[in-house]
Amino acid sequence: MILYPNELVQFASDASRHRIVWMSTDADALFYINVDKKKSTFRWDRRSKWEDMLSSGELVVLADDPFIRIPVEASLGQAAKDRRDGAWEAIRDIVEQAPSIFNPRFRGPLLRSVAAAHNVHEDTVKNWLIEYFRRGMTKNALLTDHDRCGGRGKERKPGLIKRGRPRSTTDSVGINADDGVKQIFRVAIANYRKNGKLCLRAAYRQMLRKFYAHEIEIDSRNRIVLKDENSIPTFSEFYYWHKKWQDIKQEVTSRRGKKFYERMMRELLGNSTDEAIGPGYRYQIDATIADVYLVSKTNPKDIIGRPVLYVVIDVWSRKIVGIYVGIQNASWEGAMMALLNAASDKTEFCARHGIELLDGDWDAVGISSVVLGDRGELESRHAERMSDVLGVRVENPPAYRPDWKGLVEVCFKTLPARFAPFVDGYIEVDYQERGAQDYRLDATLTLDEFSAIMIQCVLDHNNQVLEGYPLTADMLRDGVVPSPNRIWQWGIKNRSGLLKKYGLNLLRFALMVTSEASVTKNGIEFLGRLYACDYADENRWHSKARQSSPWKVPISYDPRCLDEFLMHDRNDRRAFKVCTLKSQDEAQHGLSMQEVLSLKRTKKLIIGAGAHDRLEDKINREHAIESIVAKARARKESAGPDTRSKKERTGDIRPNKASERAIRAKEESFRFKEQGHRIASAAEVRPAAPKTGFAMPNVFDWMKDE
Repeated sequence: MILYPNELVQFASDASRHRIVWMSTDADALFYINVDKKKSTFRWDRRSKWEDMLSSGELVVLADDPFIRIPVEASLGQAAKDRRDGAWEAIRDIVEQAPSIFNPRFRGPLLRSVAAAHNVHEDTVKNWLIEYFRRGMTKNALLTDHDRCGGRGKERKPGLIKRGRPRSTTDSVGINADDGVKQIFRVAIANYRKNGKLCLRAAYRQMLRKFYAHEIEIDSRNRIVLKDENSIPTFSEFYYWHKKWQDIKQEVTSRRGKKFYERMMRELLGNSTDEAIGPGYRYQIDATIADVYLVSKTNPKDIIGRPVLYVVIDVWSRKIVGIYVGIQNASWEGAMMALLNAASDKTEFCARHGIELLDGDWDAVGISSVVLGDRGELESRHAERMSDVLGVRVENPPAYRPDWKGLVEVCFKTLPARFAPFVDGYIEVDYQERGAQDYRLDATLTLDEFSAIMIQCVLDHNNQVLEGYPLTADMLRDGVVPSPNRIWQWGIKNRSGLLKKYGLNLLRFALMVTSEASVTKNGIEFLGRLYACDYADENRWHSKARQSSPWKVPISYDPRCLDEFLMHDRNDRRAFKVCTLKSQDEAQHGLSMQEVLSLKRTKKLIIGAGAHDRLEDKINREHAIESIVAKARARKESAGPDTRSKKERTGDIRPNKASERAIRAKEESFRFKEQGHRIASAAEVRPAAPKTGFAMPNVFDWMKDE
């Protein structure tokens, strides 16, 4: 590693800081000075030694140099300028004679001659020289530190003498704002912030009435009398501390609400393009309900309502990079499909809707570094999961702030304008007027057909010329047409490296909903259903769960179909194992999350319906058992105490058991004759057919004979 002159370095051993003031171009030597000591001297060392220490970490180059002075020339006082210029005029010729001046024998006479020429003390010139090298080896290193003197911005402790300028209109002096007075000010200001109708002067008067006045009775009337002028703070003092403690955002938010501040008083800095540094850096995503009614694909007579349209747009190029049209409410599932569309190749997607893409029509493939949502779908643990796996930073604007994602909001106005004149079932502005046409009855498009129309609108948007787009000088030099497609293609070529591209399976894995499943002895259980996994079988998870106890594993699933889910790999957050449903019942396959939860709830309702009767039956059975036991105990007590010894009682267990067995056998043996039934004397045996081979006899041949 290489060192350079004027670099500030620090030793790891003692944290001392030094500046390299000179380095030889041909010899292994350098001079340095300790910047932490005002009266420091120049020292010599080998350059190779310092470079070795730099490589080993014993020496560190400090990027932040606190001694460099970069003042605004107009802000300097004349005295500071004169002192700097005079000192520089004195040492200018000396510093140019490095490295000779680092030798005390050469430096001493030179300092004395300069001191005599400028009529200053020799030590003064020496201090200027050391100051020059310590503080960055520039002319401004000779500036004084007077700007750091005093207590600017610091609160003064109140004393007996009144602070501030004397009053010119009255002879009163007033009081200092000590800790007690400031506490009263804080109470009054807090009251002002809470009451949106209270002005600052009214808050000051309320403060005086509460803390600096008393009530007296004059002519049977109560009157408030203030303390004298030397005992109350003025409004100027109150206003000063209010401005000193004022937080504009907090004050306006507490008085008028957060929405008012964000909408009316926030700062307006730049435009959306300034938020991105190239294509694929920042996406905006949002959803809206399209103003058109659709019909069912299976039965065109059935109206299915209005679809939900998701749009993902690139901030830098204004290119729509992904869409999704569905009939479910705005949810993570819809946002998931839109982001998946944005990150995937659009060729197959458009082909499914009968549209053939040409080169450059819709070439946006990949996920951005930042995704700006709408505090709904992207403000959840699912979005956090996507951020962790794909490395995407998710941002959400404040509430009621659609202007933070103005690009995608504008799309919801411009896209319908492209298809509205041509489709049936579109909702016009007069739909709420009396006698207006019911546009629901005009619906003719299916969901797939409307998706194809939206694709055409997106292709038209991406190819249009943008008015007012801030083309850079490089774009103008390269003749870039200000259309989303051309801006995107130019940015990919000249500002590449911002898009993140992943495989389709990894994208699905990152965007799926996460939860936990239980590894049990019967399988991997999720929502009361058992799933099989080859990885779990190979590692004998179910045997371990039977020997110890079940444990939880993180999973990802698609709530639209729970036939399978993906189990996370604990060693690699991007790896997963597929788990499939074990049930042989076809009715259990193809169910969504809501359907599975509905079945579970139905099962609970069925079980709960007979719970009371089952509880009553169980109590009756337990009562019957207790009655039997009570009779047995009574019989034992009625027989009297058994005087035999323990050995005599336990020694006859085996013969007693044999006697009891004989009695039970006599009682339980099958008897037919005594009950008047006819018993066959012998079983009828069918003669065997003559054997013609060695094959086993066939029972079906006998049945044919019958």
